[in-house]
Amino acid sequence: MRTTLLFPKSLKASSTAIALALTAFLLASTPARCGGLKSDSVLYAATGTFGETGVLYILDPRTGAVLTKVGQLNDKDGNNYGLTGLRYDPFNGVLYGATVTTSPTDPNYLVRVNPLNARVIPIGPFGNFLTDIAIDPATGVMYGVSGMNQKFYTVNIRTGLATQTGSTQIGYQNGGGLSSNSIGEIYGTSNFSFYSYDLTTGNAQMIGPTHLRDFVRALAFDNGNALYGIEGGGGSDSHFLRFLVKINLRTGRGTEVGQSINDLDALAFVPMVSD
Repeated sequence: MRTTLLFPKSLKASSTAIALALTAFLLASTPARCGGLKSDSVLYAATGTFGETGVLYILDPRTGAVLTKVGQLNDKDGNNYGLTGLRYDPFNGVLYGATVTTSPTDPNYLVRVNPLNARVIPIGPFGNFLTDIAIDPATGVMYGVSGMNQKFYTVNIRTGLATQTGSTQIGYQNGGGLSSNSIGEIYGTSNFSFYSYDLTTGNAQMIGPTHLRDFVRALAFDNGNALYGIEGGGGSDSHFLRFLVKINLRTGRGTEVGQSINDLDALAFVPMVSD
């Protein structure tokens, strides 16, 4: 059986980063298969907040450790982008990113990210600051929440424009992770609480406290509907420490999986296909 990353043909260019990413993941996932765990998706994470350089990584979902440094999040001209959100779109096989307000290039933008070499292609401005983005796999609609207000947004994936469609009723998103499971249910975090969101009104219903030491800055569901997050930050966030966590959907309680690389603020699973 040959296992490959599931990306559009336009992204399947030969490069050292491709070989490193595939080799590292396949070596790490073999024991997981033997143990009966799901291992047919790759966990990507990105940095770039607080003026730090934007870099794309592949993480081990069992430990939070870095498997591969894919590369700096640069465009074709070498300009760097800092990300606060990552999300894979199953409809078109594209990995999208949301840039942070402090991104050195195109802050508060929707971008495309090549997961094989970290190359960034800007799409367009949100018109606001979004802390994270989610895509409903049933409809392909992208949603977002803001760290500047309580608005709930849909995002045009062709232009990047974020349009308010409702209100979370909980104020601005502090930390502000957001993700959708396989049936289109959207969950998120703000401060030290975990929420579900109504897709029509944007209204957030609290499920429970995370019981974690710091905010959850990013969320991502794997293909088995297990929810992972990046914990870290709060206050001045002067040390940039980050931990991979898992979130209980029924209670909101978070459990630390392990310490990861500093400054992570974006997380996404990208599926693999075997043939």
